[in-house]
Amino acid sequence: MALGEGVEICAEASSATQAIRAAKREQPDVCLIGRELDGGGMVAVRGVTRAAPLSAIVVMADTSNADQMLEAIHAGAIGYLPGGISPERLMTVIHAVEAREAVLPRALVSDLLLELRAAGGESAGLTSSEAQVLGMLRRGHATASIANDLGIAPVTVRRHISGLVRKLGVADRAELVHAGRQPRRRSSG
Repeated sequence: MALGEGVEICAEASSATQAIRAAKREQPDVCLIGRELDGGGMVAVRGVTRAAPLSAIVVMADTSNADQMLEAIHAGAIGYLPGGISPERLMTVIHAVEAREAVLPRALVSDLLLELRAAGGESAGLTSSEAQVLGMLRRGHATASIANDLGIAPVTVRRHISGLVRKLGVADRAELVHAGRQPRRRSSG
């Protein structure tokens, strides 16, 4: 009912498995997937991406969290919406993603840029694991947090950090964290 006219709801699902089956059967233009969906929201996003590759996926989250947004994007989402969203705004989002426009919270876009920088130009030659570690370091994660989030041992994270310091030609971890950040410039009008 919140979506109003102009949107046909072709399926609803209460679990990741149901969402994947429904997406495969219906091939929807847009899928709204709750991050906390039973069976795993990201499991559903990855499965829907495979089952209905032309569907634009938007992850609905309870909070605004850069790591969760990046995880959703890596899983196949084109949008990430934190917190309660008005029906009017939701309709705008649906139309935007139908047109293949990304919909991300403005406050988190800088985190996405840091991730892209970590995985891109300056880090040519880095493994995907090193790029992930670098992105998380630059977003303020500690070694234990990175290890936990990536499912690896803290010693492995430290090895990645040592490799990053060497490959990127910086002096230490602190310089590694700050090397990719651009100073904020004041503009005059």
